[in-house]
Amino acid sequence: MVSYRKLSRRFFWLPVCLALSPAMQAEDVLQGVDIMTPESLQQANGRQGIPFQWQVNDTEQNGVVSDNVLQGHVMTGNNSISDNAFQNMNGVATVIQNTGNQVVIQDSTQINVLINR
Repeated sequence: MVSYRKLSRRFFWLPVCLALSPAMQAEDVLQGVDIMTPESLQQANGRQGIPFQWQVNDTEQNGVVSDNVLQGHVMTGNNSISDNAFQNMNGVATVIQNTGNQVVIQDSTQINVLINR
């Protein structure tokens, strides 16, 4: 349960978090939270920042492979990454490789960045 006391009155990320978390009821979370006026948004722009005190991460993956039959001459392709595959890469790299037939590949990446000055 989200503690309402921890929510900042100047909290403008709330609609984004609510849109990403459909399981939460907006009416419950919005109790005691004021909407920012254009003037308060202008004062809070740029490097001043707004305290971000609530974060929602939610990932659910389900996969099933069953009752599959391979017949005949079945081959898979090459599966390799060269030594300089990430030479000019910036940011976060995600590599998913499949080494066989009839597999389920599920991938989820969540990156949380908190910058304090």
